[in-house]
Amino acid sequence: MKKNPPSLRIACETDSSRLMSILAMATGALAMPQASNADIIFTDLSANPVSIFGTNNSAFLISTLPGTARLGFCGHSIVSPPMTLAEHLIQGSQKGGYVRLKTDGHAFLVLAGAGLTWDQIIGGVSSVNGTAATAQLNMHSPDSFNHKYVLFKFKDSNVAVNNLRYGWVDLSLSNANGGIPDLTIFGYAFDNTGAKIPTGATVVPEPAPIAILALGALALGAKGLRIWRRDRVATAQASS
Repeated sequence: MKKNPPSLRIACETDSSRLMSILAMATGALAMPQASNADIIFTDLSANPVSIFGTNNSAFLISTLPGTARLGFCGHSIVSPPMTLAEHLIQGSQKGGYVRLKTDGHAFLVLAGAGLTWDQIIGGVSSVNGTAATAQLNMHSPDSFNHKYVLFKFKDSNVAVNNLRYGWVDLSLSNANGGIPDLTIFGYAFDNTGAKIPTGATVVPEPAPIAILALGALALGAKGLRIWRRDRVATAQASS
């Protein structure tokens, strides 16, 4: 059996080693997280969170949505004579343009963890308003929570077609029987392209130039690698 000369074997082994290094670098580049905030508009209120109480004249308006859409949160105190039974409420609702909130079958705002889109909330409905919290002497709903998300969608009136946009609001709640609910807003965001933004998302992943180059390297495929190695073998044989 004819054996390859030592120079050819060394060339093949060296080329294989280099090839594995190139592929490893390409794979590593693809695994590197790349991000851009080109499409998500994020308003961070964490340095100065907004509190809305379940009392009259306590309110907050999200007025930075494009077009005429406005989303508000406001408190109410309701007294029912002659029993003088007080109920304290906080509601989220459309305050201008077209806004819809994800609510459950009891008209409460649906609370979600991070990473969920509008369509991934099973069983929710689209509503003009929804209750964020309620409390009476012997009942309250929901229980207190930290950093849950409420999903909403709205129409950008500046755009004639395909103007539906999706967003989220980051909330915490202190609530108990006989107390006054205290809702805290830490921030909100929406995607201005119409993409269904996941709750908590503040940036849009995009491939960086190095990742694009890595994809190009991997796209050579088996055919390209065979041609590359064939040329290297022919060069080594010619020089032996």
